[in-house]
Amino acid sequence: MAGRALSRFDAVVFDLFGTLVHEFPRADWDTWFVRSAGALGVDPTAFRREWEATSVERQTGRLGDLPANLREICRRAGARPTQRQIREAMRVREELYARWFVPVPGARGVLERLREEGTPTALISMCAPDTPPLWRASPLAGLVDVEVFSSEVGLRKPEPAIYLLACDRLGVRPERCLYVGDGSYRELSGARAVGMTAVLVLDPAADAAAINRPEAEDWTGARIARIAEVPGLL
Repeated sequence: MAGRALSRFDAVVFDLFGTLVHEFPRADWDTWFVRSAGALGVDPTAFRREWEATSVERQTGRLGDLPANLREICRRAGARPTQRQIREAMRVREELYARWFVPVPGARGVLERLREEGTPTALISMCAPDTPPLWRASPLAGLVDVEVFSSEVGLRKPEPAIYLLACDRLGVRPERCLYVGDGSYRELSGARAVGMTAVLVLDPAADAAAINRPEAEDWTGARIARIAEVPGLL
């Protein structure tokens, strides 16, 4: 207990993609657009344009589940896919997630160690509505105390409210939280703006340009190379 009393932080808040689970390689992400458009019978350029144009609506849950998202995107692109085509597009997406929605090396060990040491944890994810059930079926399910998914709460990074919601659910002041993320969606600046201590996790040996990191910021603050370094920051 003495060690906990001397800790710099009362809780750790994690990003999901690129932090606890793998982010998609850009090549695989690009291929997903082409394969999905083919399954749906939509022009690939139009499909990607409308997917990106509906990002905010999807990430805040305003378009419903993923099949509903796909139908709306196709409508805006001038197509009307059949149920069979929607199912095929969902299968293509499931293949992508089966390959990459897996814990990064060390993630499970870090979460287990923090739980054993009594350090509360939270997860804040910018995500489509199919992500929460995937997380809850993953090997990391149950290892995080508070889950905040943008598609469920209707908030996005770097809006202050999404960070403050996590802090409120943790019962911890932002100033006593360590935020760890890969820097997508300007999340680190957002965390710092509400008083959290933000740390970028990014392997310096990795080819950052090869990974899909939406709205990545040019972070000049603290950084670590691996998630396994997090307990040492406490």
